Amino acid sequence: MAIGVATPTIPVANDIILGEFNVYLNYNLPTELLLGATRGGCKVDIERNIHTIKADGLYGPQLDTNGVPLVRYDTLIGRIKIEQLYLKYFNRKIISDCESDGAWASKDWDDTGGAYTAETTIVNSGDQSAKCTAGTTVHGIHEVFTADKDLTVFDNAETSTTSDYIGFSIYITTAELADLGTSDIRIIFHNDAFSTLTNYKYYDVEASALNADEWTSFKVLKSAFSTTGSGLWTGVKGVSVVLNGAPSAETVFYIDSIELIQAQTNSAIVGLNGANFDYTNETTYRLIKPDLELTKDDYIENVTLVGQRLDGKKVKIVLLNALNDGNIDLALEEKNELVNSAEFVGHYKAGAGTTCPIELFEYVS
Repeated sequence: MAIGVATPTIPVANDIILGEFNVYLNYNLPTELLLGATRGGCKVDIERNIHTIKADGLYGPQLDTNGVPLVRYDTLIGRIKIEQLYLKYFNRKIISDCESDGAWASKDWDDTGGAYTAETTIVNSGDQSAKCTAGTTVHGIHEVFTADKDLTVFDNAETSTTSDYIGFSIYITTAELADLGTSDIRIIFHNDAFSTLTNYKYYDVEASALNADEWTSFKVLKSAFSTTGSGLWTGVKGVSVVLNGAPSAETVFYIDSIELIQAQTNSAIVGLNGANFDYTNETTYRLIKPDLELTKDDYIENVTLVGQRLDGKKVKIVLLNALNDGNIDLALEEKNELVNSAEFVGHYKAGAGTTCPIELFEYVS
């Protein structure tokens, strides 16, 4: 073979990625929603514009004295283009996003201990979670709402029944999970003012339900919550997270993304926000219309494609801070539900301008 001629490498079957992906909204969050499988395929587009830095008197690309190319990125944008995607009607209400605009504080609801810290490194969604340091005798943190919350109704006036869900996420390390022992982590919604523990709804998360060293997302039926006193889903004055039972040692854990989530039963002709549509309940129909004002709530935490290679190993592509900011194409097909073509774009965050909002995972096992 002549010098300089490369021998081609023929890919084996296991190197070939299947074209069928499942598409998720808010993958691995309490609000995770399987949008459906792509029928017409999908495309991941990473747009790059690399700019050569030129010095006077030189005629082409240059290296510095250490051999480093004098180039920089002008643009790096991640896009996911999805064809013929089935969409589901999606409704949720934020109870506490555990961000800095909330009022999380130390101590149980009955004002007897536990330490709260705002956490910005171990985060499930947004920029912050609530860290709880629980002692062996007193343990817990709480948030008093600025106004009572009604968890029997969504923000668009649709009624929430006990077949809907409360979603939340918990993070705990291996060592702290051992310290938790046989205790449960209890999440409580209170109907009394702070320092009075009489009427409330609660749910206990057993230690066996927690995955160590990663966020565990829960989506619990409202009907699975227990009631103490005259606990109601209306007039909720705050939320607390405590240990039910004494741990074997001081225990640290984190909570994030506490939301009311509607059971998914209805289709909707909308590019699932990030297309910036609003919807209202008109009793016999839902009115869906564009909203000309974009807010932070229109951005999706992530849009994730999950597929697999021929050997069964998973491939995952994650687009962060996504917005469907392109055209919305709706197709009405014979003997089929509405299908949709959408393009989601990842967005950079302020203060993290060099953190690319697209991630590609190819699992080795």
